[in-house]
Amino acid sequence: MLLQQTIPPENLTAVQLKTILNSLQRHKSFVYQEARWADAKTAIEILIKPRANGRAICSGCGKRAPGYDRLAQRRFEFVPLWQIAVYFVYAMRRVDCPTCGVKVEKIPWCDGKNQLTTTYRWFLTGWAKRLSWKGVADAFDTTWQNVFR
Repeated sequence: MLLQQTIPPENLTAVQLKTILNSLQRHKSFVYQEARWADAKTAIEILIKPRANGRAICSGCGKRAPGYDRLAQRRFEFVPLWQIAVYFVYAMRRVDCPTCGVKVEKIPWCDGKNQLTTTYRWFLTGWAKRLSWKGVADAFDTTWQNVFR
């Protein structure tokens, strides 16, 4: 229902995954670069880059700070589409915060050291109200520990 309201029906057949994400899961300082097949076409990876003019946010104090360097790319598990695993792939920046020192940036789709995006955790929570944790884990090909957390 929400998809039909944000995308005109005549364009619905030509909708790309990036378009859907920009309509429903927009992050102000980040850009979805591309969506590609991964793991022998059993998963989709969505590459994310920071906007050129965007400054990183310190995870300690929440203030914008200049970049220091980048860490290796990480995969964050997103809500699966048609039983296909979806991952956000992002190389997190470290920031040189005048208050906190060098810290890893705060990102809007995940918090702390979680590997599941906030959206996916809320999605699993909704299903865990209807099914057992094991049932949800089996249905969405994840572990019951992820559903528990």
